[in-house]
Amino acid sequence: MDDDARNRAGQGGVKQPDEVPIDEVSGVEERPQNRREWRGPLRSLVLPLLIVATIVGVLVYIERRGGGGGVDTGGLGTVALPAALNTTGKSPSTEIGRAAPDFLLRQVDGTTLRFSDLRGKPVLVNFWASWCAPCRQEMPEIVKTYNAHAAQGLVVVGVDLQENTDAVRSFAREFGMKFPIVIDQTGGVADAWRIGGPVQGIPSSYFIDKDGIVRARYFGPMTAQIIADNVKKILQ
Repeated sequence: MDDDARNRAGQGGVKQPDEVPIDEVSGVEERPQNRREWRGPLRSLVLPLLIVATIVGVLVYIERRGGGGGVDTGGLGTVALPAALNTTGKSPSTEIGRAAPDFLLRQVDGTTLRFSDLRGKPVLVNFWASWCAPCRQEMPEIVKTYNAHAAQGLVVVGVDLQENTDAVRSFAREFGMKFPIVIDQTGGVADAWRIGGPVQGIPSSYFIDKDGIVRARYFGPMTAQIIADNVKKILQ
């Protein structure tokens, strides 16, 4: 066969066994076995890790929000308000004019506090956290108000939102908080009290009279004047 014949045979579209396709963009040999060798380990390692990370994240979220059936709260959290203590004829709620929801939470000293045990005293319930800048902004005024009106029976209950005891104690020492401080470990009480209203944030404060009725509430950091105006509503 002459040279022209051999050239024509080579152009007939039959790929020689040693020919390797070249990627036109990268100029790298495109070997199918190389692609299989890369994708196989990628799928077998990365995909299971992503699945495990997702499951762990969901479990942590459920535990923090108190939604896990296996979370033992020791009976703490929102509890039923005794019927004899609800004079409104309506279910407990943090709406103005309704009986405030009852709760049982652990204090930083290890004892527990049931909110309805404070019946007969005007109470300011303040939800906060040590990492919350607006909470830190308003706390000095809350402390001043408590110190000024404690002799008149005013009680302040500070409800920390899901922090450890050491962080809560440190915050209390920093601001000289002498009133009861409880920790809402699961966030269930905060949910029941609908803290922050539509915004669902802290700080959130509720002014409750001696009969357990919500007379005022305020979402966001309070000034001395705002506190004074609302405390008057429950001291009268």
